[in-house]
Amino acid sequence: MLNESMIELGAELYSKGEALDELIRLQKRGGMIEHPKVLKREVIERENRGNTAAGCRIAICDVMHSGSAKTAISAVTIRDGVDYGAPDRRRVKLIFMIAGKSDSDEHIKVKAQLQKLLSDPTFTAQLRAAQDQKAFLALFDQKENRHVKQPPR
Repeated sequence: MLNESMIELGAELYSKGEALDELIRLQKRGGMIEHPKVLKREVIERENRGNTAAGCRIAICDVMHSGSAKTAISAVTIRDGVDYGAPDRRRVKLIFMIAGKSDSDEHIKVKAQLQKLLSDPTFTAQLRAAQDQKAFLALFDQKENRHVKQPPR
C-alpha cells in the first residue's frame, strides 16, 4: 500500500492545501490514481466533513476514491510543518493520505491500524527524521513486526 515512490521527506510546504496536493501527486506518481482532479475534489469533500488532523503533529486524510483500483497510502514529512487546523494547534509535520477503493471499507481498517502505530511518539519522531524512503519503510516494517509479536494483555 505504501512504497518508496509515494513518500516525500523533508518537503518545504507552506499550507494544508499544498500538503494535500503533494499527497495527491505522490498517489499519481505511484501509479495508484489516474485522475488527480477527481481525488482532489473527494479529498476536499472529506476535509469539509471533518478535519483529519490527529494532533501530535500528525494528520491522516482518508478518502474513498472512485478511481482507486486498490487502497494506497502516500506520506509526506514537512520540515517546518503546516497549519492543518489540528486540535492541539501544533503545526503538522507528518501527513498520510489513504485513498481507498469505492466498493470497500478497507481504508477505514488501514486508518485504524495506522493510528495504532502512530500513537507511539518515539516512532513518529523516527519517521519524521528518516533520511530516505527506504529508512521510512524499514521503520514501518520494524514497528509492525514488534506490534504483531507482542503478546495480548
